[in-house]
Amino acid sequence: MKQRLDKLMLMRGIVGSRSEAENWIRLGRVLVGGRTASKPGVFVDKSAEIKLTAAERYVSRAGLKLASVAKALDLNFRSKVVLDVGSSTGGFTDYALQHGARKVYAVDVGTDQLHPSLRGDSRIELHEKTDIREFVPSETPDIVVIDVSFISLRQILPHVAKIVDKNTTIAAMVKPQFKATRGQITRGGIVKNDGVRRTILREFEQWVRASFMIINKADSEVKGAHGNLERFYKLSKIGES
Repeated sequence: MKQRLDKLMLMRGIVGSRSEAENWIRLGRVLVGGRTASKPGVFVDKSAEIKLTAAERYVSRAGLKLASVAKALDLNFRSKVVLDVGSSTGGFTDYALQHGARKVYAVDVGTDQLHPSLRGDSRIELHEKTDIREFVPSETPDIVVIDVSFISLRQILPHVAKIVDKNTTIAAMVKPQFKATRGQITRGGIVKNDGVRRTILREFEQWVRASFMIINKADSEVKGAHGNLERFYKLSKIGES
């Protein structure tokens, strides 16, 4: 008797949801009979040996997204001062701390969103009910990570440029679903037309090059909550300071 791998992982209590199983499978962290599984929908024997290798746990899906591109973008958080823009539950903050960040400025316009496990951590300086455009950290950040939804990066990055220097690394996540028109997304909020997605990303790249250098870019291996493919850009400020 066979069962879908993602469903079987849930049935065995290896993960808390099928979407979590999909994330681990796409990150290459699931072994079935000693071999790396590549598709969550593959059918495997119900008695098959399933192992989750080197599982990294974060307080939100955002941590997994950052984990999926960190190597490709060569992001090194060890001993770094980090600014997390749109910190929300703290997925990016959690990832940064688990990978050696010395300090994280967690900034979000919301309140009471940071995960309880992160509250009280002396390495986090939390700024809730705070618009990033009105925030200036006491230390220049070594790394800025950005995950925002209902405000455009075009509104945020000009201010970020004022509070960083040319040595600061910026990892900004672009979510095409928030730039697409109503007619370009499905009822479920998904950008399925790859041409639309490419156009949105190309327009962002053309705009951002006026003030930043695009060092690298990588699509998140973990899709957005509704299945959207999102892209990270590694940027650095253009200028002398």
